[in-house]
Amino acid sequence: MKSKSLLGLAIALFFFAACKKNDPVTEPPAKPPVEKPVSDPLELLKDSASFTIDGQKIILTTIATRGISNGKANKKLDSVVKNVEYISEDKNLFMFGRFFKLSSENRNAITVTFLKKYNKNEIERNLNTTLMVPNNKLDLLSTGEREFALDFSRDNAQDGVAIELEGNYNGLQTFGYSSLVYHPALKPELQKGSKFEVISLQKLKSGKYLLEAKFNAAVYYGDGSNIKKFENGYIRLKLNTEFLYF
Repeated sequence: MKSKSLLGLAIALFFFAACKKNDPVTEPPAKPPVEKPVSDPLELLKDSASFTIDGQKIILTTIATRGISNGKANKKLDSVVKNVEYISEDKNLFMFGRFFKLSSENRNAITVTFLKKYNKNEIERNLNTTLMVPNNKLDLLSTGEREFALDFSRDNAQDGVAIELEGNYNGLQTFGYSSLVYHPALKPELQKGSKFEVISLQKLKSGKYLLEAKFNAAVYYGDGSNIKKFENGYIRLKLNTEFLYF
């Protein structure tokens, strides 16, 4: 009887082991990844711009282009020969510009160009390009108010800001046409009551900078016609001064 009992116990243990072997193994649920807190919430902010025109608010969140412009300063018309304009400029000054173009999915866009004349000893040639850049990278973008440079690309005598629209308002801008002979200089009254102000330029923990500006202005064709006003303008830009086109 004892041997039968031992045999029965062995058979029971065999089937128990077989059942355990066929049972699916259930692993403990994986722990959700621990998200590291953002040390500076400003680092999460993206480039953006917005303004209201004709009662419509336009929001632009895609940075399309960043670039640099080099130009002659205080240009003067010397002569016109066979419709070609011959221009002279101030040899001691240089017009430097840094522009930012933001767009939206419906092809609306705004280009904001910051402009300033520099003495030749305040600029240097970039080693990797033919471009001239200021020794002080952020001087052009410092906080404070700026005038609208109505003669941008024409006389290039005014420091300040130039704005150009595309899309539904293509061709509207805050400055005039470039020709010194075929189009007269725009009158300052066109921008009466307009304002552009860099309200903040702060360095982030990453070493980048965050620029914010607000503005309102008149925009028109290069001859000053078809005037429209835009209000509540705002632009925010993330800047990395380690790059030439920041």
